Amino acid sequence: MNVVVLGASGGCGRQLVQLGAERGHRVTAVARSSSKLEVPPGVTVDRGDLTSAEFLRGVLQGQDAVVSGLGLKLPGLAPWNTPEDATFLSRSTAALVDACKATGVRKVIAISAGGVGDSLSKVPGVFRFLIKATALKVAYAQLDEMEQQLLRSGLDVCIPRPTGLTDGPLTKQAVVAGSFKGRATISRADVAWWMLDQLEAASFAQRTPMITVTGAS
Repeated sequence: MNVVVLGASGGCGRQLVQLGAERGHRVTAVARSSSKLEVPPGVTVDRGDLTSAEFLRGVLQGQDAVVSGLGLKLPGLAPWNTPEDATFLSRSTAALVDACKATGVRKVIAISAGGVGDSLSKVPGVFRFLIKATALKVAYAQLDEMEQQLLRSGLDVCIPRPTGLTDGPLTKQAVVAGSFKGRATISRADVAWWMLDQLEAASFAQRTPMITVTGAS
């Protein structure tokens, strides 16, 4: 399958590129011009403005699917901290939807987070507090906007909402959870593996599943 990985220089993006290539997909790794990016042999690299529909239309020509590891980086959780570009996700998602429709790419999988949208009530109380009282509220508002844009796009979308991300090893033990409890975690490698499993399935079983390795309930 011809697969575009957006945010290829990030933690989940690097895993998507590496594991996607290992699984035999023809991967195009896409990142901003300023990002450091090393890829396995055979992976195509494309750099540009991820908020530009024109750039993404060029990237998506001849592709079968898009998997996105895009997110917002926060300098810290203090309430006054904000990302460098607070509207990046909403603008890049709008550009992606435009490009998909222009090029006929229908299948999109994009990482969100547990606690976004209607999953807020399904995460532990302490995490609900952090989302509402810290700088996470900025990132979560953008993730929610990203989800809404994709869900109303008419595209075939899956938006996994992982629990706490770690840099642990690949276990292939990710599960869809009804809610999270305790110390719920999942490695970035397991998130990427789960996303690739969905990509290779005939259809998406759920549109906004919560996924984890530990702490499922």
